[in-house]
Amino acid sequence: MATDAGCDVHMLDSSVIRDHAHAAGARKAAGEQTLGRSRGGFSTKLHLRADAYGRPVALHLTGGERHDLLGAEPLFKQEALRTGRQGRPRWKPRSVIADKAYWAAWLLEALRRKWIVPIIPSRADQPENPDFDRDAYRRRNLVERLVEKLKQFRRVATRYDKLDAHYLVFVQIASLMVWLRSFGDTA
Repeated sequence: MATDAGCDVHMLDSSVIRDHAHAAGARKAAGEQTLGRSRGGFSTKLHLRADAYGRPVALHLTGGERHDLLGAEPLFKQEALRTGRQGRPRWKPRSVIADKAYWAAWLLEALRRKWIVPIIPSRADQPENPDFDRDAYRRRNLVERLVEKLKQFRRVATRYDKLDAHYLVFVQIASLMVWLRSFGDTA
């Protein structure tokens, strides 16, 4: 069997989800909730990793005021990918495409140590990323479209759930629907 091309390139992105007023007020015994305060009120940030076809691979939640980089490491620790070959599942892609928010020397170095090519544009105040490929970076629109597909589900677009676990389950259900629809598109 040939390897799945979706394993070759992964894309990172995050999106701020407005929390409904009913999402606040979970009991402290339920654990830490990813509700962040910002100018617009409560919000949650959904970090996601998508494959080369714009399908979700890994999801992570943080408070809405948190930086995008905080979600990068948990996204790579979550999921192992089946490539169609025998043996251990492959957890790493050949390259990662992300926007400028993910430019950090430690992240670029960590990806390179694992033989993952970081296709991340440099910020104006930082040195140039020698691995940046403008043509490959244009494919990042797939992860942006994935965010919009997930936000078509009202329960994902506006968080009503008090508990992170409940909200994350509905995001995973929406992700499953995106996966199922992608198989219908290719048939």
